[in-house]
Amino acid sequence: MTGRIENQPETTLGPFSAPGATTTPWELTAEALRRTQKFSLATVRADGRPHVTPLLAIWAFGAMWFATGENEQKAKNLAGNPHCILTTGTNTLTGTDYVIEGEAALVADPDDRNAVAEAFEQAYGWHLTREDGTWYRMGDALRSGEVQLYRVGPTVAFAYQNGTEFSQTRYSWA
Repeated sequence: MTGRIENQPETTLGPFSAPGATTTPWELTAEALRRTQKFSLATVRADGRPHVTPLLAIWAFGAMWFATGENEQKAKNLAGNPHCILTTGTNTLTGTDYVIEGEAALVADPDDRNAVAEAFEQAYGWHLTREDGTWYRMGDALRSGEVQLYRVGPTVAFAYQNGTEFSQTRYSWA
């Protein structure tokens, strides 16, 4: 997994873009996803109602990754319906917002869990590695299987650029 090359998506400009707008290159979006630390995850409850929660996630190895406890609502939702959306971005009228759609799959392979734990530790630093960190020992929990680890392979993603020129870039994976 860790040595594979990331699939490049087809990139198109969405219909709600300003005249003359250009697409946001995938490389810029992938880099922004790597730098972002807080995402919102949207899942669907068994009765069809939506469920949204903030969480730590990372973009690594061509996918989004997050962890949760097996009794958490999001884990229950994903057991019944693996389709989900992760979002992140700005809370102002300028900047870029990102949406990643895909299916969440549980990850059991120890090598994959270790690689993702290392990626989380690099992305979040002392929050995961120092005893006074907010999520201390999360890397250990990922490696041991104490928490459920999910991989979301993207099917479609969007970058919504706001400011002097609005653009809606759509990324599609075959």
